[in-house]
Amino acid sequence: MSEKRKNGRVATHCQVVVKVLAVDGKPQQDVPPYYCHSADLSADGIRLVLGADLPLGAKVELVVVVLDPPDIFRHMGIVRWHRTAADDQKKYAGIEFITAAPAVVRGWVRMLTERYPSTASKPTQPFTADSTSYW
Repeated sequence: MSEKRKNGRVATHCQVVVKVLAVDGKPQQDVPPYYCHSADLSADGIRLVLGADLPLGAKVELVVVVLDPPDIFRHMGIVRWHRTAADDQKKYAGIEFITAAPAVVRGWVRMLTERYPSTASKPTQPFTADSTSYW
């Protein structure tokens, strides 16, 4: 798999709740949330460790709980890839953030740069509330 992120990654474990909002442009109302954790974070996305595959291309809402000190971030994103690791059979998914309120973007980038200054960076093409949505 080729690297497509524009920003550095931070390997860290955060609790994440994922709600699938739409698949193939069709709203999903009765899909239970996925409870999972992060494998790594960046300014413009997150890699998740899950118990099941997320639908490729699905529009999702994420609630990311960061510890020490605790904080909660809400993001919208698109499932860009998913795979099962050959060695341990864990399921992974890559989520690209697509829109967020400007205050969320600033808070997320600030959290990354303050907690992980050597690997985090500001987005080169920031996702904003005004960004063109995938849908």
